[in-house]
Amino acid sequence: MACFLDASDSIAQQQLSGTIFDATTDSTLQDVFIINLNSNQTTVVSKSGRYNIPAAEGNRIVFTAIGYEPDTLKVEFHMFVTGYDISLKQRYNLLKTVVVTERDYQTDSLERREAYRHILDDPLPGITGRNTPSSGFGVVLSPASFFSSKSKQERELKKKLLYNEKVAYVDFKFSRSFVQRYTGLKGDSLQTFLLRFRPSYEFCRQSNQEDMINYINEKLKIYLRREENK
Repeated sequence: MACFLDASDSIAQQQLSGTIFDATTDSTLQDVFIINLNSNQTTVVSKSGRYNIPAAEGNRIVFTAIGYEPDTLKVEFHMFVTGYDISLKQRYNLLKTVVVTERDYQTDSLERREAYRHILDDPLPGITGRNTPSSGFGVVLSPASFFSSKSKQERELKKKLLYNEKVAYVDFKFSRSFVQRYTGLKGDSLQTFLLRFRPSYEFCRQSNQEDMINYINEKLKIYLRREENK
């Protein structure tokens, strides 16, 4: 059977590339997730800030990153010739004083998940089929996709995102203002206490406010004894 290629098929094979910058600092950005809304193809920006994604003229490309306003680009022909750099605007003014509350943490967490929804909600790249056993036994890997550069980038980004989420949660439960309230420590003493007695993510998840206060009081006794013995 003869197979005919539509003109749009060859156009779709073109690569749109460029560099992504912070609009305020002009520094390059990494961990930016890019999706072609027309073809549903995705990619992740490299450590150098460079991106490369298959696209056709008229396609809409969305760039998303934590802490930045998403940007949508409509592809024009000249962009394939010259390349196209993107500058993302910071979502928040970092100079403002932010009071951290439960709602702030939940909002930030939801924003992180929404920005990287396509990575966090999908199974690990390279695993064939969606009905894979929870134990991992019987999982069939596709070598070509599992070891591809894009799959490796997405696995590394997903791992980094999950780690950052845990760090953010510990920062929330063991916040500077909360610890200062129950220890009375300030300045370098407070910073030393925060670093030396930072609890684990697992403990923070399992503990309520009373547990955390008891934890801080116990560690404060240890801290003060060490200071006295100096």
